[in-house]
Amino acid sequence: MDRFRSMETFVRVARSGSFTVAANQLNLSRALVSRHVGSLEQRLGVRLLNRTTRSLHLTDEGRSYLAFCERLFRDIEGQERAILQVPADPAGTLRIAAPKSFGALHLSDAVIAFAKLYPRLHVQLVLENVSFKISDFGKRGFDLMLQFTPVRHASLIERPVTPMDWVVCAAPSLLAREGRLTSPADLATRPCLLHETALPNDRQWPFDGPRGPILARVNGVFTANSALALRKAALAGLGIALLPRYVVHEDLSAGHLVQVLPRYKVASRPLVAAFPKAPEVPHKVQLFVDFLTHWITTREPDLIAPRLPSSLRSL
Repeated sequence: MDRFRSMETFVRVARSGSFTVAANQLNLSRALVSRHVGSLEQRLGVRLLNRTTRSLHLTDEGRSYLAFCERLFRDIEGQERAILQVPADPAGTLRIAAPKSFGALHLSDAVIAFAKLYPRLHVQLVLENVSFKISDFGKRGFDLMLQFTPVRHASLIERPVTPMDWVVCAAPSLLAREGRLTSPADLATRPCLLHETALPNDRQWPFDGPRGPILARVNGVFTANSALALRKAALAGLGIALLPRYVVHEDLSAGHLVQVLPRYKVASRPLVAAFPKAPEVPHKVQLFVDFLTHWITTREPDLIAPRLPSSLRSL
């Protein structure tokens, strides 16, 4: 009898604990399943299963042989995947969650281009202003989440897409009214705009100064859960804002907003892709993360941190 077929049959019997169940899974007769297992035992010269009328159990030799069979099948599958170096175009559904402002202003263009490149893949983009939860992967069917704060959860894999540049800015009218700032410490005496769901340390804005890192305390006069709303508040002269450059780069170019404390560089924040941990990253997820990394670094380099480490460009 075919040795590999007999090994596969034995694995099915051992894992299901039943000749009948294994026969149904393999679409074989129960008698043929029994013959495959018997053939292995005869070849090896040992008993692999102890059978009774009500149950069957692996012998010590059977447990050892089961581990060998499973390891062999994993190796075969791995080698076959390696030989098929170019996987087929992805199909099915790719469901992506992302922050609303980033998605509306920039990500949507990249997602549309990706969808056109892979027409067999149904891409779903969900934009929200709330923090995504680990349970969203199961309850809401997300394949991938993009966000600016690390998730750090044992069940997830995180891949940095690119570090995004952030800037402290204000309207010229506010600086004329409040006076210009000479150091980050001056922020404590000026009206600032804060994100409603910000992390606790976001009320201490981080800078890289001429003499090292600085944490500047800020006081909020207006909060919102949207970077777009904070941009409008800054344009209206309501306060000083810490915003991603992708939100305000046109306002800065036009002079509607002015960078505050230009001698002090604001620490960049990474755009992170998070997805459920698995033995292998799903092909459609890996394709999208690679595509998005290339898209941002080539199409919109002004939005990323000035010096992008090479380790973040490859996944």
